[in-house]
Amino acid sequence: MAGTDGTRSDTLGLMRDVREELTHEHHEAVKAEAKVDEDAAVEIRIALPEDAEALAHCVFHSYGGTYPYEWAYRPDEIGRRWSEGAMVSAVGVSGEDEVVGHLALDFDRPDSKVGESGQAVVDPRWRGHHVFESLTSFLASWAKEHGLLGLYCEATAAHPYSQRGSLAVGAHETGFLIGYIPSGVEYKDILSGAARHRETAALMYLRTNEEPERVAHVPEAFRDVVSRVYANGGFRRGIGVGEGGAETAGTKLNVEMHPDHNAAVLKPEHLGSDFHATVERELARLVEEGVDCIYLDLPVADPSVAMHGGELDDLGFFYSCIVPEFREDGDLLRLQLLNGVDPHVDEITTASDFGKELLEELLASMPGV
Repeated sequence: MAGTDGTRSDTLGLMRDVREELTHEHHEAVKAEAKVDEDAAVEIRIALPEDAEALAHCVFHSYGGTYPYEWAYRPDEIGRRWSEGAMVSAVGVSGEDEVVGHLALDFDRPDSKVGESGQAVVDPRWRGHHVFESLTSFLASWAKEHGLLGLYCEATAAHPYSQRGSLAVGAHETGFLIGYIPSGVEYKDILSGAARHRETAALMYLRTNEEPERVAHVPEAFRDVVSRVYANGGFRRGIGVGEGGAETAGTKLNVEMHPDHNAAVLKPEHLGSDFHATVERELARLVEEGVDCIYLDLPVADPSVAMHGGELDDLGFFYSCIVPEFREDGDLLRLQLLNGVDPHVDEITTASDFGKELLEELLASMPGV
């Protein structure tokens, strides 16, 4: 999700970028090549340091220059993330030692018990070979063996295929990030050309080990939807109403900017009786600055969230998703607000009955829809 990409803008400008060496014509030529034979072998394994160059090329083969994560075109930056443990990658390697698929686990902190499964890339010539499903299954097994509780991913809702791939390995929808993906991202051969507007992503969560029993202190306006998400995923959760929460003022709210998505994330470090007013003040500033997507991340292990999180829907926030075990003390509830963004709701796709019902509920609560 926005807030976990770990980009170091101070070093990126000094790094080699494969987009300076590969041309648009090269990208189009790769797309035009015939698909590889059905019986062609692909090895799925954890990425090695020497795979960084080939991975950057794979990203260009699949997306041209439209991929929203700038670091993915820079072999040095890819290697840094691997070496520092901020990212673990599974790659699909052809018989010619070419990286033809990639899926990463990103970690918000060194002791994270869940990882974000993202940066899914499959060479256009290898589409239809179930490379994504193989990478997902491989990383799920790796996560289970290494004691992780689960994986989550943002599956594009511009088409249902990524969501279906996640559902096929046992994942569940926990929400949708409406208008999250910036315009201009090219979806390989699935859609014609690059997206003309911001696209929606489905938040999918795959359990890899059983999570502990916990109580989630959810603001009243969002308790029904959170309860249904928990029930659908079989999560061991109760819903608290905030008894015992802090009564004092002194809300501390951090604001994390993500210019690559024109998004901002509000992250409360302490919730007090002035929480609503503090959020309203920061929200007004971000709206004035023209930020497209504004998120509010609530640590529902804290009783103060239920106690002081009332009437956030009156500010324009509506439910986005739950990420189980994202925090050391439990789950993260993300709310969302769109600032003048047309979500093109008629183009959002889902891949299950529950996903369809959840999306309809989100859209029904979204201001202006």
